[in-house]
Amino acid sequence: MSLSEPATLLTDYLLATVAGALGLRLARDAPFRLDGRRLWAAAFLAGAVAALAGGTVHGFRGSLPPAVRAGLWVTYLIGVGLADGLLLFGIVMATLRGAWLRAGLAVTAAKLAFYLAVVTRSGLTRDAVGDAAATILLLLVLGLAAARRDPRLLGWMLLALGIAAVGLAVQAAGLAPHVQFNHNDACHVLLAVALLPFYRAGLRLRSPA
Repeated sequence: MSLSEPATLLTDYLLATVAGALGLRLARDAPFRLDGRRLWAAAFLAGAVAALAGGTVHGFRGSLPPAVRAGLWVTYLIGVGLADGLLLFGIVMATLRGAWLRAGLAVTAAKLAFYLAVVTRSGLTRDAVGDAAATILLLLVLGLAAARRDPRLLGWMLLALGIAAVGLAVQAAGLAPHVQFNHNDACHVLLAVALLPFYRAGLRLRSPA
């Protein structure tokens, strides 16, 4: 079985490994009740599944049966959307309350439903990148709202969002550091790095009193 894009496979699998390991650690440190930390743990795990599926498609594109390749690609696209949605659900629950909480949950659910409706028809990576960019902006807004209660949470989030934004910009611009290490590979590595401050921010998620 030959490899189509070995660097993309390896960097996707690296991203999946980091996301899975940090997701399990965050789940271990979260309370049994549903809260922001548990939702972020689920987001990390959804991202791990997405990266694993995407890396498999890129790495074994020429060897996979068309139906398997299509199923894995849909898994990747849906996994990205679920990861984005769970991150937003988690910080909404940890930041807002009352009518604002209900509104935040409704907006997040609508955003996720819209993305899934679009991406299951288009099958395009650019839709996943666009959804991730919108998620970064919304996380920034909600992080700023949480800054008064926990400035350190905002600090970790700014670092994570900054690294993730650079990764998405590299991918969108098609910047390839090397012919054997393309824009997708660079984005995967940057997103894996961004997961570390995301994890530190996730540890600090607490529901408002």
